[in-house]
Amino acid sequence: MTIALVLLSWNGKLVALGIVGGVLLLWFSAALAWAYADGDHGRHTLQRAYKGMFGWGDRF
Repeated sequence: MTIALVLLSWNGKLVALGIVGGVLLLWFSAALAWAYADGDHGRHTLQRAYKGMFGWGDRF
């Protein structure tokens, strides 16, 4: 995801960069809210949100 954002900014695709960055921010915010609503607090909430966002990569 970082590579995609860097490539978009490198090529001057600022609108696409804003859209992709916004979607990623929204996705992480939703995962963070879900973990917090589930009763987690502090660092564990951030860990669960990160795992919710990037956890699909653990399968490979």
